[in-house]
Amino acid sequence: MKSLAAKEVARLERLTEGLADPADIDGTVHATRKGIKRLRAFLRLARRSIGTSTYRTENGALRDTARLLAPARDAYVLIDTARVLDASDLVLGVLDEDYATAMAALESVFRLEALHRLEAIAGRWRLLDWHGPDSRSIGAGLLRTYRRGLVDLETVRAAPTAAAFHSWRRRVKYLRYQLEALDAPNKFLGPYTLLGDDLGLEHDHTVLLGVCELHADDEGFAALALRSAERRSQLRTSALDRGASLFSREPEDFLRIVEETIGLR
Repeated sequence: MKSLAAKEVARLERLTEGLADPADIDGTVHATRKGIKRLRAFLRLARRSIGTSTYRTENGALRDTARLLAPARDAYVLIDTARVLDASDLVLGVLDEDYATAMAALESVFRLEALHRLEAIAGRWRLLDWHGPDSRSIGAGLLRTYRRGLVDLETVRAAPTAAAFHSWRRRVKYLRYQLEALDAPNKFLGPYTLLGDDLGLEHDHTVLLGVCELHADDEGFAALALRSAERRSQLRTSALDRGASLFSREPEDFLRIVEETIGLR
């Protein structure tokens, strides 16, 4: 599927162009981080075709680039999350100050650093001989992602920590973007999208609760923490219910169903 590789190289180039001249910096940061997750999901499909060494180099480069944009993304999302929970004006004022600090750092250092890294990655990807990825590489990538998602779900059930949910969220997102890249029908893809959305919101509340803990002596933050913890609990319950259905198959059975659904073979 050489066209799949070409599509993802084009995606990478669009991300670079957007970060170079952002009309909406908040939207650009979100789109860039989301796009990088999609690219990393694709690399997992291409791993067998491009080789483990190239995979690790490019996956690590994308991961480190996304991390440069994380503080700005979190600062923006925290304000929206707090507003939905009817945070006080004083709390929102503190979060606005944190956002201003994060955006200043983004514009003075991190945006250009992320841009330069994306440009370097794009330069390498244009020169790569992708050799597909062929159906065997794609199948191996799907199998690995689903299997690790299944293991992460069992870990969450045994010890529902923030770290365990974070790991499971990443696997679910990768699986969703892999299925999307392969043009899986929405009837098949939709439930994975909903699960990823639940886990994404769970992560936002986990980050918010961390900020609330830093201001535990403030009544406004303490009240917000109670509401956020309740909402996070609801999201975790919903995610576990969805996950029980979506990760109920053996990995080989999941791959067979995907192959039949999208005509991979």
